[in-house]
Amino acid sequence: MSTMVFEPVQPASASTPNSGTKTVKRPRPVKSCNSCRQRKLRCDRTCPCSQCQKSNRVCKYANEQDGSEGSEPEASPRPAKRVLRIGPQPYADGAPMTATVIPVQAPNGTDYRSTSASSTLMEQFGARLERLERMVLPKPPPPLDWSSSRHHHHHYPHQHGAGGEGGFTPVAAASPGTIRSLSVIGDLRTRFFGQNSTRVLVNLFPEAKEFLFNGTRDEGAREIFVMMQKINWAMQEEHRRALSPITVFIDSMVPVQKRMADILPKRSACDRLLESYLTTSEGLYRVIHIPSFRQEYDSFWQGKVSPDGFLPRLLCMLSVGARFEAESRGMGHDRGDGIHVPTACALVRAWLDSLRGRQLIDMNMLQTEILLLHAQRMIAPRNQEAWTQLGLIVRMAMTMGLHRDPSEFPKLSPFSAEIRRRIWYTIMDMDLHVALACNLPCAVREGEYTCQPPSNIDDEDLLLDMKELPPPRPIDCYTNNQMQAFAASTLPYRLRVAAIINRLDALRDFTEVLECGASLERTLDDINHLFPRSRSLDPRGKYKEWRMRALLDMHVRRPLLSLYRPFALGTGADCPPHIAATYLKSSMTMLTYMDELDPAMPGFADVNYMYHVVLKYDIVQAAFSVCYFIKAATEPSGAAAPVWDAILSQEAASEPVGTPPDGNKVATPWSTMRMGKTVEKSLASLVALVKDSVHDLRDVVALSAVLDSVQGGSPEQKLERMKAGVRGILDACMQALKATPESIATLPMLPSTPSSMDRLQTPDAYLHSQQQFAPTGVPDDFSFWDMEV
Repeated sequence: MSTMVFEPVQPASASTPNSGTKTVKRPRPVKSCNSCRQRKLRCDRTCPCSQCQKSNRVCKYANEQDGSEGSEPEASPRPAKRVLRIGPQPYADGAPMTATVIPVQAPNGTDYRSTSASSTLMEQFGARLERLERMVLPKPPPPLDWSSSRHHHHHYPHQHGAGGEGGFTPVAAASPGTIRSLSVIGDLRTRFFGQNSTRVLVNLFPEAKEFLFNGTRDEGAREIFVMMQKINWAMQEEHRRALSPITVFIDSMVPVQKRMADILPKRSACDRLLESYLTTSEGLYRVIHIPSFRQEYDSFWQGKVSPDGFLPRLLCMLSVGARFEAESRGMGHDRGDGIHVPTACALVRAWLDSLRGRQLIDMNMLQTEILLLHAQRMIAPRNQEAWTQLGLIVRMAMTMGLHRDPSEFPKLSPFSAEIRRRIWYTIMDMDLHVALACNLPCAVREGEYTCQPPSNIDDEDLLLDMKELPPPRPIDCYTNNQMQAFAASTLPYRLRVAAIINRLDALRDFTEVLECGASLERTLDDINHLFPRSRSLDPRGKYKEWRMRALLDMHVRRPLLSLYRPFALGTGADCPPHIAATYLKSSMTMLTYMDELDPAMPGFADVNYMYHVVLKYDIVQAAFSVCYFIKAATEPSGAAAPVWDAILSQEAASEPVGTPPDGNKVATPWSTMRMGKTVEKSLASLVALVKDSVHDLRDVVALSAVLDSVQGGSPEQKLERMKAGVRGILDACMQALKATPESIATLPMLPSTPSSMDRLQTPDAYLHSQQQFAPTGVPDDFSFWDMEV
């Protein structure tokens, strides 16, 4: 029998006694089997013996005819040993690594062969090794070959590569230049741009990009761009001054709690701003328990002692309400109108920075961090900074155990348990929203938390001293937590979107994309069933029901657009028709939402302002997307034409995704004229916000150039249209600044040096980013538009 060893064993030499005479003893007869004798085990001398049966070995006794009456080794020679060499072997033709068994030859040159049972045992060992190797040393996937994805495989939802069984063809995503970009300044400063950035979207339109970055080579456009740069610098200076806090409150040595109380307006103004916050923000993002906070609010105005965390939370809520309710939009110094949002945010940040020890794990502190981030984004939305700050907030919440379900901790009261669930899902939703906007990973992925979704329970039914939670109401019953309860049930689908778009290079087919998209589309249908549009057009409360329904719809539609965007734009015929058609319909739906409201009704202006401030980036992305489909329809021989052909081949849908059966039916696909008019209307609404702090002039200029470049005509006609469009924006900016061309011409231009960029750093504690800069002259590549903050 052959045995496997990892190291050869040298046979022991026979010892002889140190005596003068050599004594010859008669050897004992061999009665044990070979295996027991080799292992020095007690053999019962049966065939097979009990020891061999236990070890599943072949039981064999020495052949007395072949042996001699001499010593034991002579009677039963030890079989040759096989050395098993185990080591990392290179893969050959995709075969797994196997152990190599090398037989050792006997002295006479013959090989010792195993019996049939021994071969079976070796096969079992080999099978075990193969299973172990598959688990420990999995075969790495073959390198991605994007060129192979350009072959037109229309086997949806599955695609198989031409490389045979071992390889695969990745899904046909758009080229990297239209999905992501990196801005490099010098050797150390870099900034990543995701697929939703204007800097990346403009790469889909070569003519508009050429005009924006090299338009100064044209004499007519050069003067326009010089004026536009000066206006942009002037507006940025005005925004910087508006975002600066009042120094008398920031530099004071008075305790921060006293300073926060000093900047509060009168109670009548506070009541109005607080109510505005509760009706606009405490819907999808639940942060406070409204009845409990109202009790603290009333106690404060009655002169009673309030908790340390009350004033910081109140200031943040008033800041959010001032953006929609105050005449100055929270930027005025007059406390009779409202509150100065930059000063309030700076004081709250100072209070948070002063906390130490156990104060850092207090629920009031966590609520304040969330509310402060919300207030800051209302005046200066910077997605990448918000993404970083939310990462900190998520980890704060996890150190407090919010990611685990409260049922795991018996000491938590039912009231505290439900509040913790609401806050955790608020943080998760905010993190997902910002991560999709930045095209960066979420701080927490599906499966890394056990906290259950909050229930559809009204705040009035949640009491501090309750022993158990009341039964939740059906999801179609209204409560002030209905929106969050529904949104929380869709969070797993939306988290999958973030995971998919951050690993596009590893997708093998469209199966996962289509399945996730179908789940989101069904959710949009559920929203239309639970919140009918006809019931949400009540103008009372500034269309409160309509606003809540629109935000919930965008909450689900935004991930759907992010999921389909890499495939619908820039992939040509490789994109499944359903993805392209759904993407176009959702983009048009986002641009036409305000068409449901009557501009003549009271409160329309405020609602229109809220819509374009909160959803500004989504509107810009949707407008760029519609322009891409206009280009696909007007250029039959262009690279985008297969996308339009795929939409035409799709079954003619009569309504956008998410439109109820009794809604306004719209023909699909839309005509290029109608799509162009829709984008023009959205562009006009964005131009009207040029003086607001959330506005970025580069987005508007880029969208105007793109729209004018996709409407057909000769290159000369397109160039003239683009120059006329930028000139119109220039006139609107001068009107907003109340300036004339002569006064703009005298404005200086900031040198584009690192020192000038450093001078524009805001000194405020709550603004941690650099402001934009303008070059002294107009560079040939118009790099002024290449930097985004």
